[in-house]
Amino acid sequence: MAMTISIEDDLKRDFTEVCREIGLPPSTAIGIFARAVVRERGIPFSLSAISSAERAAQAYELSVADGIRRGLDDIAVGDVVTREEARAMRAARATA
Repeated sequence: MAMTISIEDDLKRDFTEVCREIGLPPSTAIGIFARAVVRERGIPFSLSAISSAERAAQAYELSVADGIRRGLDDIAVGDVVTREEARAMRAARATA
């Protein structure tokens, strides 16, 4: 069964070029997308209203929280360094 879609000329040109680089006709790429939608019962990639800057900020916040959690875990098991040891490590790095 045939299906007709409408997209902007620039998007069609860029999409066709990328498909050519991959080695697929655009119709095959659209078919792959359609099969993935059916298989996943949804769009096969994340749709989001947040910007890449917001996504990066969230990732940074998660990494900071993870670092804090790891630090607290280290403290809980007694795996800590003294202030003097930390100063010595910083000094050693500065001279390296």
